[in-house]
Amino acid sequence: MTDSIKALKCPACLEEMTKVFITDKGINIDICANNCGGIFFDCREFQECTKSDNDIYELKLLLENKNFMLVDEDQTRICPACGTPMVKTKSFGIQIDTCNNCGGIFLDNMEFQRIRERIQAQKKKPTTNSIQYKDIDLYEFCKDTIDEHQRLKALSNIVNRLNRSTTIDPRYPLASLFRLFF
Repeated sequence: MTDSIKALKCPACLEEMTKVFITDKGINIDICANNCGGIFFDCREFQECTKSDNDIYELKLLLENKNFMLVDEDQTRICPACGTPMVKTKSFGIQIDTCNNCGGIFLDNMEFQRIRERIQAQKKKPTTNSIQYKDIDLYEFCKDTIDEHQRLKALSNIVNRLNRSTTIDPRYPLASLFRLFF
């Protein structure tokens, strides 16, 4: 999905988010700068923002010295880009919200900074007996989410087939179900 031009609503507090242009990346990041401090990354923006060593000056400038309201991190969040419920996953030891539909990622206040710190710490460690994060592999980053999405899609297909079938013979329900799938 491409970067949206329209103003997005924050998935955590439902306030309008501010678009911040990241100069050296050429992308817009959506930040809840006036309420909860959450950050929404459209597909692949997160990867772009974590693979460079330099600080993202524009984000720091907007977020520093602000007090943000606390939000319920356990609530189900709705993707501001496509309207799909987001899935909670753990990555880098932090619970994040990811959208299985468009690839968007939402991070609560300070989570992006913690992830960047962990990546930087891994880069500074010697390469023996440690994992190096040069670039984030989005497939690996969202592997649990992708697996869950595929499982739910398979279940949805089964339910759809069952719903379409109106010819289940009550005397032979298993045989009727077998005919549906084979």
